[in-house]
Amino acid sequence: MSLQRIPLLGGRRRRKGGGRRANYAPAKTEVGWRKYLPITWANWLGFFLFGFITIALAAETVTAAAEGRGNDPYAAAVMTVVFAVMTYLFGSTRFKE
Repeated sequence: MSLQRIPLLGGRRRRKGGGRRANYAPAKTEVGWRKYLPITWANWLGFFLFGFITIALAAETVTAAAEGRGNDPYAAAVMTVVFAVMTYLFGSTRFKE
């Protein structure tokens, strides 16, 4: 009968190198022009919905300025910028399901 050594803390030796994962290439969605596009369906949905509202508000800004409706062009321009920022955030957020 031989005595076996019982590992106290998992019994695995630690590697000193970076391991296999250190050599992996970055994901395709993390490099190039694709890093500025949405990844999940919720990001795509928000990107398109806020994008359509941004386009509509930009058209309203131009229309209100052409018709001379007082302060409406300024309010529409501010809302266009706010919705454009939201569109950008939905497009560039890296949240993964």
